[in-house]
Amino acid sequence: MNAPGLLELVIILFLAWAFLGPQKMAKGAKALGKAYREFRGYTSGNNELPKNDKVRSSAERLGIDTAGMDQTEIKEAIMNELSNE
Repeated sequence: MNAPGLLELVIILFLAWAFLGPQKMAKGAKALGKAYREFRGYTSGNNELPKNDKVRSSAERLGIDTAGMDQTEIKEAIMNELSNE
């Protein structure tokens, strides 16, 4: 089965724009781009946690309740917990 050509893609995009309108098309394109970036990140092997999540998960492994704490508070709690050991 052949992939759709350029003319077919243009027609599909025009019909989507006509039915959804420019605002929803922009939101949809943004969501599609975000999903593609996430998918590309997972397939390239770069699926590590962000630094903020690493700090929070480290604190939770030490038994620190991180609910409602910002990063500096979490880091201070980790330092206090480690200095008490």
